[in-house]
Formats: sequence, structure tokens, C-alpha cells
Amino acid sequence: MIYINKVGEPVPNVLSTNGVTETQALCANYDADNTYFNNRSSKHLFKSSIYAHDDVKDVLVRIQNHKCCFCESRVTHISDGDVEHFRPKAEWLRENVDGTKNKVKPGYYFLAYDWNNLMLSCLMCNQRIKGNNFPLLNEAHRAIVTHHYDITRELSVFINPTMEDPETHITFYENSPIGISLRGKKTIEYLNLDRFSLNEARKEKFKDLFMYKKFLDVVTNPEERDEIIEMIKKRINEIIDKNGEYVAMVKANFSDFL
Repeated sequence: MIYINKVGEPVPNVLSTNGVTETQALCANYDADNTYFNNRSSKHLFKSSIYAHDDVKDVLVRIQNHKCCFCESRVTHISDGDVEHFRPKAEWLRENVDGTKNKVKPGYYFLAYDWNNLMLSCLMCNQRIKGNNFPLLNEAHRAIVTHHYDITRELSVFINPTMEDPETHITFYENSPIGISLRGKKTIEYLNLDRFSLNEARKEKFKDLFMYKKFLDVVTNPEERDEIIEMIKKRINEIIDKNGEYVAMVKANFSDFL
């Protein structure tokens, strides 16, 4: 994960117009009937034509440089990517003491069109792994989720890369992520950020950097060492400047060369 800077980005017009109208309608419907969301499907309640509008997705693609907000894999070279709701819009999963989970409605319907709740994600992270999971560090702070509910009382287990710097919670040992805080460890665990295929992709992407770093352990000639160091620095700066894939891993492993 890497910090996603939305500061100074105007809210896409479709969210501040149609999105606001839809949010007001959802809130009014709940106030009129607090069972409104119980038996209605997500596709009938929420309009992807608004929250996943091209104007929204295009900005997310640009500021995230085509990368998934969670795993940092490049999304758009294989699919259009998903517009991910950090707080799930339709329902959330309650974790029980026996390890089971049950669906709870409503979800964070009032944030369905909220710019601060939207990110670009790959299909794997969004649909197959995260889904409607949204655990809190203290579940006692979450009662019934409604638009009257104060979400500032929540502290999510998941790191929100648009609101905080993931590098203070997650580092890397070579291609494998390591949690350096409880939330970092849990984010890796829940989102399966250490899955084999992802670790292999990270390793393959930057095997040249790891190879050069290992050379430094055995090379004693000062001129050869300087040449290798310059090669490493040049490659790292290219990756960071372009916000390439898995840049958080590169920064963690090669901080001595920055």
C-alpha cells in the first residue's frame, strides 16, 4: 500500500450533484422506514453510473497511477478496475466470538457517493478478498450504522491509504509485507497482501534491484561498488518518481539508497 493524495482534487461533479441527490433520497427513505434496506439488493439501491462514472474513475486512475489502492498492482492493463467503497455501502460483516461472520444491514449507504470513501481497486482485492469486510478495532463503537451515526468514533482495522500513510504501519522484507503495528498486521491478514501470487509478482518486478543489492555484499572494489550503487539509485528514483508498481516495497527495502 502507498499513500494516495486526494488533497486539492476537486470532487467530481457527478458526485456533488447526482450523488448528493441520491444520498439525500437514501437517507430520507431510511428515516421514513428503518427497514428500507433490509430486503433490497445493492444493484437496486445504488447507482454505479454515479459512483463509478467515468469522471470519477478517470480521476482515481490518474491519482493512483492505474494501481490498486491495496496491493499496488497495476489494474488497468488487464481490466477497467473497480471503484472500491472503503466503508461498504450495502452491508458489513459482523465477526462473532466463535469465528463466524454474519451480514448486517444497512451498510454505509450514506457514503455510497462520498468522494472520500472511493478508491480504485483490482477485482481480486475488492470482490474476492475485502468484499464487505470492515472490522473495527473496537466493535463497541459501532451500533446500528445509519446517517445519524458518528463514523468519527470508528477506528478501522484497515488502513485507509487516502487518509494516512500506510508506510507507518506496513514495511517489507524483500518482497514480503510485514506489519509494524497491529493495524498493519491485520490489514495484511484480512486483505491477503502476502498472498503467494502477489509476493511473486513483486519479486519478479524488482529482481534486478535485489540482485544488485546482493552484489554489494561481495563486491569490495570501490569503483565497482560506486557503479552498482548509482545503478540502484537511478532505478529507485525512476520507480518513485513514476509511482510505479509496488513502490512501497522498493522504498522499504532500499531506504539506504534514497
